[in-house]
Amino acid sequence: LEGNPVQMQVVKEGFEAVGRKYEYVTMEGSGGILCPLCYNEAKIQLEDVIRELGLACLIVADAGLGTINDVVLTAGYMRARNIPVKGIIFNHFHAGDVMEEDNRNMCELLTGLTVLACVKDGDTELAMEAEALASLYEPGEEVSI
Repeated sequence: LEGNPVQMQVVKEGFEAVGRKYEYVTMEGSGGILCPLCYNEAKIQLEDVIRELGLACLIVADAGLGTINDVVLTAGYMRARNIPVKGIIFNHFHAGDVMEEDNRNMCELLTGLTVLACVKDGDTELAMEAEALASLYEPGEEVSI
């Protein structure tokens, strides 16, 4: 809209600059693995950026209705394309909610991935031990969520 279409080289250079400055770098995706970041000038999807930067991924999903379908399809798509997925994080989680607890269990069973954290509305920190979070990063590797 601003007349500055996404350019892969600009994304790559910016990401590498941040990586030189910080020990741990997490890149947030925008709306899911199939989302186009640029479509008219160049066809760049989130998947292309993940591949270009050599990222492993976390799937972040809403804990509510429809999440089993979303998570299982996303994990399957990513596996079919050899994109490494390290686990799942649920947003808008309500501990004790029967459906959301079942969604958590079913997503783990159907994908073979671990739910690493459940984030409640208003949380300002991830309920995860620092060592467990750091273990998601391999030396020289960044993670995309």
